[in-house]
Amino acid sequence: MNVHLYATPDGFGPVARWVYRRDPVRFTVELTTLRTSAWPADRVLLAAVDCDGAVGAALQMRDSVLLVNGLPPTLAKESAAALAPVRPDLPAVRGTTSTATAFSQAWVEATGVAATTSFTETLYRLGDLVPPNGVVGTPRLAGVEDAEWLAGWFDAFFVEAFGTAPDPAARRGVLGDVADAGGQVVLWTDDDVPVAMARVHGCLLGMSRIGPVYTPPERRGHGYGAAVTAQAVRHAWSRGARDVVLFADDANPVSNRIYRRLGFVPVGENVQYALTG
Repeated sequence: MNVHLYATPDGFGPVARWVYRRDPVRFTVELTTLRTSAWPADRVLLAAVDCDGAVGAALQMRDSVLLVNGLPPTLAKESAAALAPVRPDLPAVRGTTSTATAFSQAWVEATGVAATTSFTETLYRLGDLVPPNGVVGTPRLAGVEDAEWLAGWFDAFFVEAFGTAPDPAARRGVLGDVADAGGQVVLWTDDDVPVAMARVHGCLLGMSRIGPVYTPPERRGHGYGAAVTAQAVRHAWSRGARDVVLFADDANPVSNRIYRRLGFVPVGENVQYALTG
């Protein structure tokens, strides 16, 4: 088995088709990450190959987290050994419980860093939509006029969900990034005032992912989050999606209850490990 590193998605294309495209639901994050219009020069694409072709793959997200969902645990040690000399500062690894745990352990052995759990989350796929009743308000798509405060909402979501440092300035191009990836942001409004949002990723191989979904703290408790999620599902359907998926933080029981009530069914568990020296 050989491990190959790629600088751009161009040469990585056959690997993506062999590993990721066979299961768009499971590999939703990998596929949407590969849709990035301009691939950063320092972001890793890794393929594990044997005599029959690609047998595993991993790639880095925008925040440099390594996605190892497509890398079988049996290939973790060889992949970590190949990657460590060129990316010794890898900040985190994310995948299913088995893939992420195997790779993080291999990374600890190869580099001597520590691996600690950042968060766990459930991947849901929609069964039959059960929209909420009686929620006040109406939906609409976000436009350029919403960009400034929408950047604040995206920033607030990442601070609340992942404990990142506030950086609203870094989110100001979020609508452009969403559009470049073929997606849109659905808003729920009450008396014409936006009260909740849901990003809808562009449809890929019949799959569309919703997220993030965010309601400001002062607007919670009125069903806006459920309403905007249901509308995001309808929007995904209108763009050709057959499977609609989303992730929910296991530490947030409220959002998990909401998604289950809407008809989302758990199909997998993911974990992210922080790698620190």
